[in-house]
Amino acid sequence: HRWTGGHTVVPMRFARLAAVMLLVLFIAVQFVPRDGARDNPPSTATISGPPEVVAILRQVCFDCHSNETQWPFYSYVAPMSWFVIADVAGARSRMNFSEWEELRVGFQKRFARKIVERIEAGEMPLWQYRAVHWRARISPEQLDTLRAWRDELNPPTEK
Repeated sequence: HRWTGGHTVVPMRFARLAAVMLLVLFIAVQFVPRDGARDNPPSTATISGPPEVVAILRQVCFDCHSNETQWPFYSYVAPMSWFVIADVAGARSRMNFSEWEELRVGFQKRFARKIVERIEAGEMPLWQYRAVHWRARISPEQLDTLRAWRDELNPPTEK
């Protein structure tokens, strides 16, 4: 019979066994190699521009969109590390401020527009990044600074 003295014997044993197995699995995944995953390649052509704009971009964007990532402690703990590494790799592949000056001017202008659009839409920085990096939240004044930079790079065309 499953009930003994008012306690559930089988489910308690199963719960303990499951907890031990999860702990063993958690420890084991720490040894899954991720060679080179947290490398910061050399910055070949880091963005230059108005100092206040570069300061905002460094504060808010560089951890994912540059080769100057500051890897937090949780980027070394699986499985969280897998998400962080994938997010950074994806962000660098889409736009990398460490290679900005190598881009044609047209791409720089387009990216400046996209940066402001994505911030205004609340898509960037990613919500999960903002949740653990309070400095990644952009103030209205900082957003105005980025808008002015975008407008400076993308002046209205004269007719």
